[in-house]
Amino acid sequence: MIKMAQLEDIRKMYFMEDLSIREISRRTGIHRDTISKYLSLEETKPPKYKLTKERNHPVLGPYIPMIRQIIEDDKQRHRKQRHTGTKIFGILRQEGFSGGYNTVSDFLRQEYRKQKEAFLPLEFELGTYAEVDWTEAYFYLNGKETKAHIFVMKLRGSGGFYVRAYPFEKQEAFFDGHIKCFEFMKGVPYKIAYDN
Repeated sequence: MIKMAQLEDIRKMYFMEDLSIREISRRTGIHRDTISKYLSLEETKPPKYKLTKERNHPVLGPYIPMIRQIIEDDKQRHRKQRHTGTKIFGILRQEGFSGGYNTVSDFLRQEYRKQKEAFLPLEFELGTYAEVDWTEAYFYLNGKETKAHIFVMKLRGSGGFYVRAYPFEKQEAFFDGHIKCFEFMKGVPYKIAYDN
């Protein structure tokens, strides 16, 4: 399966640079059939892997109904009184289960995890969304190497950014960076995302 960045590169080469699938294959090392499959997708994200048949559990199989019954009974209990993976493993051992703890915990993780797809939109209206982060840069001041802390605010819609150097990453520099950036842009983005 190819990564999202590779898919974007392939789509850019095909749709914007008008390269052939054969040429894209030569440049990326990805087979032509794979490139064709990803170019034909309506969505811009790669398809998820799907199991063709349900996984077989040779050691755990006879105990799966018992695990499911324990989990079902736990729904009526207070959250703090429910069985953990370790407790379930202990119960199974008493019933004659010969497998390891990892077998039980892997099954519980696959069977009962709550999957929620999380994402950030990749297309933004102008001026609505910005990201703020700090980075460091080194420069020479009076012949001595000095570290500068760089405040960066990037507008996601236009790709424009504002950069300002400070001697530290304190709260006063954080606020000053915002004020100077908003004055420079003559406005404030609707949403701002922060890294930590």
